[in-house]
Amino acid sequence: MNYFTLFEIPVSLKVDSISLLKKYYALCKQNHPDNYTLQNEDAQLKAEEMTAMINQAKKVLDDPQLRLAYILRLHEQIADDEKFQLPPAFLGEMMDINEQLMELEFAPDVEAKEKVKQEIKDMEVSLFDEVKAFFEKDVLSIDDIKSDQLKSYYYKRKYLDRILEKL
Repeated sequence: MNYFTLFEIPVSLKVDSISLLKKYYALCKQNHPDNYTLQNEDAQLKAEEMTAMINQAKKVLDDPQLRLAYILRLHEQIADDEKFQLPPAFLGEMMDINEQLMELEFAPDVEAKEKVKQEIKDMEVSLFDEVKAFFEKDVLSIDDIKSDQLKSYYYKRKYLDRILEKL
C-alpha cells in the first residue's frame, strides 16, 4: 500500500496539511498497538508495523521534497543509485559556488558565507518557479510524474541541499 492510498488522498505534490493531520490521527487511533493487547502476538506485531508505516507516511507527505522523491520513486522515475546527468549550465554554476566554498574554508568570512547562502536560496526559488505549476495541481497525471522537469528539479534541489548542509 502506498502512502497516498493509506491516507486516501490523490497522488499530488499539493497536500492539505489539516486534512492530512486529521487522517493521521484517525489512522493512529484505529491502528494503535494498545488496541491489540488482547489479541495474539502476530496481530500486535502488525499493529506496530502499521503504526510505523503511518508515521513514516505522515513524515513523507508533510515534506514537499520527500513527497516529490516518494512520488518519483513510486513511479520508478528515480532510483537510489541512479547517476542522473545534470545540465552543464547548472553544473557550471555549482562549480563556481563550490570554488567560493573552498575559498571560505581557507579564509573564513561570515559576510561572504551569507552571500553564498543567499545565492543558493535564490537558485532554489528560481528552480521552484520552473515547476511551481506541478506543486499547485490537485492531482498529478502520469505524464506530469514522468516529466523530465520534475526529475531534473529533484536532482538539482538535492545538489543544492547538500551544499547548504556544508554551510
